[in-house]
Amino acid sequence: MRNKLLAASVGALVAPAAFGGAITTTADITLSGGMTAGYFYSTNTGSSNEDPNNGNGGNENKYSDDEYQVSDFMVELSADAANGVGFVGAFGTMAAITVLDGGVGNTPYANDFQYGWLTVAPVEGVTIEAGKLATNVGYEVTPSYANPHATIAALWGGQPVYYPGVRLNYETSGMGFYVEANDDTLGTADTAWAAGVSGGAAALDYSLSFYSYNGYKQLVDVIVSTEVAGVPVAANFDYHKLEDAPSAGADDTAWGVALYVTPAIGSIEIPVRVEFLDDGSSGVYGVDSATTFTVTPTYRYTENGFVRAELSYVSSDVAIFHDEDGVAEDTKTSFAVQAGFTF
Repeated sequence: MRNKLLAASVGALVAPAAFGGAITTTADITLSGGMTAGYFYSTNTGSSNEDPNNGNGGNENKYSDDEYQVSDFMVELSADAANGVGFVGAFGTMAAITVLDGGVGNTPYANDFQYGWLTVAPVEGVTIEAGKLATNVGYEVTPSYANPHATIAALWGGQPVYYPGVRLNYETSGMGFYVEANDDTLGTADTAWAAGVSGGAAALDYSLSFYSYNGYKQLVDVIVSTEVAGVPVAANFDYHKLEDAPSAGADDTAWGVALYVTPAIGSIEIPVRVEFLDDGSSGVYGVDSATTFTVTPTYRYTENGFVRAELSYVSSDVAIFHDEDGVAEDTKTSFAVQAGFTF
């Protein structure tokens, strides 16, 4: 889902890469993917969340502060472009649970085709991808089984995800470059383009992307990762610049940074994520200024299976949440228990 160099840097921190199996066809096709499911509890979820335990489709007027759900079920088929042409295609569902919703009242992605593209490799080091692309922007990805945490960072809410487009990749001397044009939509924009570079220097892996929603917003995304005393650490920094402020006198910039550290003892990992976001009155994140903290003790039974618990906390300068009576609140505490399997 990321270019090869970025995927290598992310792989040191997130859940193990999916272990695919070969399918016997006229071509070598790899099957991979995963599934996660669990229980999610969150405070200050609002007064009109749908109650998933109500039976006949839920009750829009009944308060709920917890939810059982399948976070992800994705099946991905792929073929390498070693012979000139390859592909990636994924079907399934993704709940896209963020630390800001806590897994209660979120709207899952549709249960259908999620992403996929054809890859053409005309010459060595050059590939062209066309289809519904997965963005190169951002440290975390949508399926939670490929992330170190059960919930996605708040930073993710200001980043692109999947969109139709075409991307040109070029790799040389340990560095990767890309440029793309796409039909991603946001605000007044219905097209976008992006360019970036990734690679490594000494013990540091890095990725830098510039993403422009034509006529609406520009985004600079920086990812760095390394190990300190054998412990994987990483940082993801975003800077947003709107073409026009949402209203007279409002801010037209925003920034956010997510810091990751993943200590491990044997089969037990304890990923920790801390975020700082500041969008003022720009509305990019909708938080004004906020801090999030997430810790996710994880036990890995095997390379493919894990169980984890998660505790997260969000504090905002403005009251962006609501309690069961509709009273505005500026904090949210969430808890989750989740199991996952990759294949």
